[in-house]
Amino acid sequence: MNLRLILVKRLKVMGSTLRARSLAYRSELTADFSQRWLPLFDEGRLRPVIDTVYPWEQAAEAHRCIEANLNAGKIILRVE
Repeated sequence: MNLRLILVKRLKVMGSTLRARSLAYRSELTADFSQRWLPLFDEGRLRPVIDTVYPWEQAAEAHRCIEANLNAGKIILRVE
């Protein structure tokens, strides 16, 4: 990832967890996401970042990758 663009624009990268938030807040956030952003995924204008696709039989390996923080995107388990 080119961090120069972030620094030049003085943007901020933030992370958050929803564990401490109320159920009502999480429900509202999910509804808002579904309304605003899911259509863009359907249209192909937004795409998830996929790190690795593992066959279902390698689920343990996929978990090791996540636990070691080696992924830079979603880990997918393919079930056939």
